[in-house]
Amino acid sequence: MEESKTAKLGTRLAVGSSLGAVFLMTLTWSPLVILMVSIASAIAVFELASAMRTAGWFVPRIPATIAAFGIPWAAFYFSTQGQWLSVSVSVVFMVSWRLLFLLVTKTDQSVKQTLRDFGASAFVVIYVPLLLSFAALIVNKPMGVVWIFGTVFTVALIDTFGYLFGRFFGKTKLSPVISPKKTWEGLGASILGAVVGGVTTALLLGASVWFGLIFGVALLVSSVTGDLSESLIKRDLNVKDMGNVLPGHGGMMDRIDSLLPSVFVAYLLTHIVF
Repeated sequence: MEESKTAKLGTRLAVGSSLGAVFLMTLTWSPLVILMVSIASAIAVFELASAMRTAGWFVPRIPATIAAFGIPWAAFYFSTQGQWLSVSVSVVFMVSWRLLFLLVTKTDQSVKQTLRDFGASAFVVIYVPLLLSFAALIVNKPMGVVWIFGTVFTVALIDTFGYLFGRFFGKTKLSPVISPKKTWEGLGASILGAVVGGVTTALLLGASVWFGLIFGVALLVSSVTGDLSESLIKRDLNVKDMGNVLPGHGGMMDRIDSLLPSVFVAYLLTHIVF
């Protein structure tokens, strides 16, 4: 049992370190940050759409994946106007695609199921690429790259501290129904990670330590919410992981679940400074 834990932990840390190294390299040029965001968004959407199909929610995967890749770029080059226009066009296109498919194939499907498919398509676009595209809006702000680094760094510490401490020392379940592996002991370690990450980010930005604590606590709440939200979705879809593209982590969606709401929260916090 302990050897199995250690082996899986080694794989997880190796993959996580590799992703971290790639992320740090992208910080040298803003478009590289958006490229990484777009690739992660596209992979995560394809995984989510595929998992939803197994549960009877038919989301057009190819249009969804293309939209997920393009929305962060639209936000990067055309700000909020491009962000929301691309999201709206993507949802309309995916709904039209699904409707056309039903008409051409003459699929016998109830109106209720069809409306569920339309809603699922909108949900996928809003849940992943829209939330991630706020990273593009952050990058374009003063010291935007530092904000992005601080956000990812803080969320990574929250996840890593919570995972490691909870895995080896966790005993009291945090939410056994939604996520059986989460513990209160792990949450305590995550709080420490949030403080370290938040204060580090504040120092890099030249902001006060108090702002760093606010930043850390806000991302702690958003990270835990994002993690539990994806766990709830996986439970409803009856899947263990969204994919297997990242050994030791599962799918891309499993890796960025905490980042999805955290990027949006970080964008809101930038308005405190600017």
